Amino acid sequence: MGLATIYQTAQIGVEVTAGTSIAANKKLSSVGFTFSPNPDIQVFRAAGSKYPSVATLNREWTEIDLDGAITYTEIVYLLSGILEKAAIVTTAPATTWTFTPGTSSADIIQTYTIEQGSAGRAHKASYVLINDLTLSFARDESTISGSAIGTAIVDGITLTPTPTEIALIPVAGPQVKVYAADTVAALTGATALDGAISVEWSLTNRFGPAWFLNGLTAYTQHVELEPTLELTLMQEADSEGMSLLPIMRTGATKFIRIEATGAVIGAGPGTYKLTIDTACKVTDIGDFSDEDGVYAIEYTLGGFHDAVLGGACKVVVVNDIATL
Repeated sequence: MGLATIYQTAQIGVEVTAGTSIAANKKLSSVGFTFSPNPDIQVFRAAGSKYPSVATLNREWTEIDLDGAITYTEIVYLLSGILEKAAIVTTAPATTWTFTPGTSSADIIQTYTIEQGSAGRAHKASYVLINDLTLSFARDESTISGSAIGTAIVDGITLTPTPTEIALIPVAGPQVKVYAADTVAALTGATALDGAISVEWSLTNRFGPAWFLNGLTAYTQHVELEPTLELTLMQEADSEGMSLLPIMRTGATKFIRIEATGAVIGAGPGTYKLTIDTACKVTDIGDFSDEDGVYAIEYTLGGFHDAVLGGACKVVVVNDIATL
């Protein structure tokens, strides 16, 4: 029997040491991982010859595309890989994960081993770094997209048996609200925007592999790059929606909060919650458009460092996951 696409699955393992492969004993059912092998091969053709005579493998890595749905539970695996290892506080049955990536210091992040395939054939990559992550929130869906890199694929493995499936608590559109304020403190107690149609938060170009003359074709270290933190907000073009226009002209900072609140965790205390605070400045304005009959306008807001916020963004997740 051939290898059926429908049975291809992915499992994730939390590495203790970056690049040291570990059993992928967790299954993230709301996130898809698609592997693509990437070799860097030098080809040489001698003068006087039509065809090349040498092909040398210089570097090899794996590119991994991410897609799926946002959940209050599995999101901490992605945020730990792209923002930093969170400060974790548990007050049973709820656990609070606080991510505050720095502006001028290195962030300690979580790397992963990911296995992908089926019982028929499988492969894996280690030292997986989540490099791009986009969280999109709309009235009818909340989705994840992004990418990661890993070391060269190890083919012909056996999937780690009986992985633990993380309980899925999805972030639903009606649970999401967007807030705007002139200060960080004012976000608490602010009134949610009336005319927010959709909002997208993204962090891209986060890490790069470091290549050395060490006799290996794989990377053994990574470096932080100059990331792009961006938020796009589609609003009804009424007085509220047009209020960012003068903010753009002055270059002032606007603090945007995306917050999703779910059900009570167990018997309480605590509810499932995802809160993303970003210090923003307007960097672009889109065309007026029709959004299901609503006259709308879209703003692009870049993430900027703010001393009071302690960086450009802060993300807090409350769920019932005590550890990765």
